[in-house]
Amino acid sequence: MSDQEWSLTSDQRKSTVARVAANISTIAFSKGQQVSDADAERAAENAERKAYTVARVEAKTTTGVRPHSETYEAYTRKLASLVLEAITTGHKQAEPAGQNGINTSTVVDLTGEREFLTKESAEAALAALLAPGSKVSQIKFSTKSFGIEAAEVAARAIGNVISSLTHADISDIIAGRPEKEVLGALQIISQALAKAKLKALDLSDNALGQKGIIACTSAFAQQPALEELAFQNVGCSINACTSLAELVQNAQELRSMRLYNNMSDDAGAAAIAKILSRAPKLEAFRMASSRVGLDGGVALANSMATGNCLQRLDLSDNPMTGDVAESLAEMLKGQPHLRALNLNDTSLEDAGVSTIAQALANSAPELEELELALNEVTPDGAKELSAALAGKSKLQKLNLRENELEDRGIILLCGPIQSLPSLRVLDLAQNQVRRAGALAVTKAVADKQQLEMLDLDANEIPDSAIDDVKAILKKAGKASALGSLEENDPDAADDDEEEEDDAEEEQVSKGNSVVDTLTDLLGKTGLTGK
Repeated sequence: MSDQEWSLTSDQRKSTVARVAANISTIAFSKGQQVSDADAERAAENAERKAYTVARVEAKTTTGVRPHSETYEAYTRKLASLVLEAITTGHKQAEPAGQNGINTSTVVDLTGEREFLTKESAEAALAALLAPGSKVSQIKFSTKSFGIEAAEVAARAIGNVISSLTHADISDIIAGRPEKEVLGALQIISQALAKAKLKALDLSDNALGQKGIIACTSAFAQQPALEELAFQNVGCSINACTSLAELVQNAQELRSMRLYNNMSDDAGAAAIAKILSRAPKLEAFRMASSRVGLDGGVALANSMATGNCLQRLDLSDNPMTGDVAESLAEMLKGQPHLRALNLNDTSLEDAGVSTIAQALANSAPELEELELALNEVTPDGAKELSAALAGKSKLQKLNLRENELEDRGIILLCGPIQSLPSLRVLDLAQNQVRRAGALAVTKAVADKQQLEMLDLDANEIPDSAIDDVKAILKKAGKASALGSLEENDPDAADDDEEEEDDAEEEQVSKGNSVVDTLTDLLGKTGLTGK
C-alpha cells in the first residue's frame, strides 16, 4: 500500500476529457445521433469530474490509502458508467433558469445519482443557490455526500437565500464520510441554517447518533416557527433522544414529528414524549420500528393527550403489547380530527384491539386509514372491531393482514365493510380465510366504486372459490382490484379435512380396540353374560 494518495495532474485530466469527448461523439454518430462538439465536451467534463471525485474519496481508507492501481480502476469504471449514462440521456446539461443568471425557481433539489461533492462540484451543483438574487424557499441535498469543503460551499449557498428559505431537507448527505468530517460538515451546514426562519427540517437517513444530533443543534434548537421535524433512520438511541428532548424546547408550533427505524427503546420514547407534551398543535407523529415497549408507548400516548389536533399516528412495529391499549384509547377519544392510525405489529392481540376499537367506535369520524396488521386478532377481536367500523363513511384503507380472523372473523366484519362507501384498499392477506370468508367479503366490496385493491393472498381459498371470487368482481367491473394470489394455498382446506377424517377413523379404530380388550377381559372373568 502506497503512502501517497492517488491523484492525477491537471494535464492528465484534460487529456482524459478530450479522449472521452471524442468517444462520446464517435459512439453517438454510430448510433445515428447528432452531438455538437460543445455538448460532447461538457458531458465529458461532467463525467470526469464526478469520476475523479469518487476515486479521490475511495482512495482513502481507515488505515491509510488504497493501492494506486485499485483507485485508478475505480476511476475508470466510474467514468465508463457516466459516459454510458451521458450517451443514453442525450449529453445535455441543465441550464440556469431565469434571466441574467438569476434563479427564479423556488425549489432546488439535488436528489439523484450518489456523488461525493468536492468544493468544485458543490459549487456546480449549488449554482442556482449561489446566483445573485436567487429566491429559493426549499432545498433538498439528499444523495450528495458533503465533506468539509463542500459543506462550506453549501453554507455560502444557504446564506445567499437565507431571507426566503423555509424548508430544508438535508437527509442522506454524509454517506461514506469518516466521523470527524461528518460532524464538521453537519455543524457547518446547521450553523448556516440557524439564520433561516425554517418551517420544516429533515435530517433523516444520516448516521447521526447523539454526536450528530448535537452537531446539528443550530439548525433546529432556536427555530421559533418550526412546524415539521424528521429524524428517521438516524441512530436515535436513548442518549440521542434525551439530547433531542433537551434541545427542542420550543415546540409550540410543531405540527409534525417523524422518527423511524431507530433504537430508542422505552427510555428514548419517554424523552420524545417530553417534546410532544410541549406541542399542542401536533397533527402528525411517527415513531415506528423504534423498539418502543409498554412504558414508552404509555408515555407517548399520555403526552399526545395534551392536544386535540392529531390527524396521523404511526407507532407500528413496536412491541408495546395489549397493555398499552388503555392509554392509547383514552388519547384517541380526544382526537376528533384523526385520519390515519397505524398500529401494525404492536402485539395488541384481541384484548388490545378491542380496547382501541371501543375508543374509535365513538370518535374519529374523519378516519380514512386504519392499520392493525400482525396483531394476532381472532374472531373474538373482530366483534369489537366490527362495531368500530360502523359509520366510518370516510374510511379508505383497512389493513388487517397477517392476523387469525378465519372465516368467522371475516364474516363478522362483512356487514360494516359493506357500509363503507369510500373504501379503496382492503388487505386481508394471511388470515386463514377459506371459501365462506372469501366469498362473503368479495360480495361485500364488489359494489365499491372506488375499490382499488382486495388482497386475499396467503390464505387457504380453494381454486373453485377463487373462480367464484373472480367472477363476482368481473361482473361488478372490478376484476383488476383483486390482488395477487401467488401465496394462496388452495389445498390447505382439503388437507385439513383429510386430517379430520383420518383422526375420526383413528378414534373409531381405538374405540373398537378398547371394546375388544374389555370384552376379552370380561370373558376371562365370566362377566360377559355368555
